[in-house]
Amino acid sequence: MATVGSSLDNVLVGERELWIDGPPHDLFKRLRNECPVHWTSRISEYPEEAGYWSVTTADDIHAVSRDWQTYSSERGGITALSVVFPVELIQAMFIGMDPPKHDRLKALFQAGFTPKRIAAHEDAIRAIVRDVLSRVEGREGCELVNEVAQPVVARVIGSFMGIPPEDDAVWANLMNSTLGAGDVDLNPSGIEGVLEKDIPEIFERCRKLIAERREHPTDDLTSVLVHAEVEGEKLEEHEIVMGFFLLVAAGNDST
Repeated sequence: MATVGSSLDNVLVGERELWIDGPPHDLFKRLRNECPVHWTSRISEYPEEAGYWSVTTADDIHAVSRDWQTYSSERGGITALSVVFPVELIQAMFIGMDPPKHDRLKALFQAGFTPKRIAAHEDAIRAIVRDVLSRVEGREGCELVNEVAQPVVARVIGSFMGIPPEDDAVWANLMNSTLGAGDVDLNPSGIEGVLEKDIPEIFERCRKLIAERREHPTDDLTSVLVHAEVEGEKLEEHEIVMGFFLLVAAGNDST
């Protein structure tokens, strides 16, 4: 387990070693008490990126998250994605927008995840879990992440998005490699490999799904994005693609 010295000045909060055994709660307790707004000078996985500030107290986080004029998502962008997407595409996702467009697009997405809609999927989700567990039934052991957790979350978000089951593993790998672009274990060929192979494949597969939903609307979230209107105008194709990416990436990471 990585330890932190007496001074917090040179601590790199995002370093992988600090997170191997889970969130470094002791470090954040010290930050809240001694340095509630902390500067990290560099990001080892993304050496071309500048450093960043960590806001660590609940009151400060509350204030920052609601003051979009000062702490703009649209102007600031998202470091982990800026290495693989140009700023124009990051700004096409609602996490890269400021109000009022952020609020309208977020409301559109949230409509797909209401308690009523989630409840309607409960039986299907239970069936997904049973199917995945049946594949490891009777064995003495299994690799929990790759054989249980990943297939479950991939199929759950895939069912919401209208992704065919046979494509689950492909989409999971694309999301993992893109979000972990600087991870040498996921991407031995580095960020360049993600840019040359994975990003074009994401766009190609998204455009195919978009074309299918334009021709044959369904009740999945991809169809919702394709046919949605914000202020009387349909989303542009790159906004649909990035909305799809955001939902699949988040679903794959945190379902």
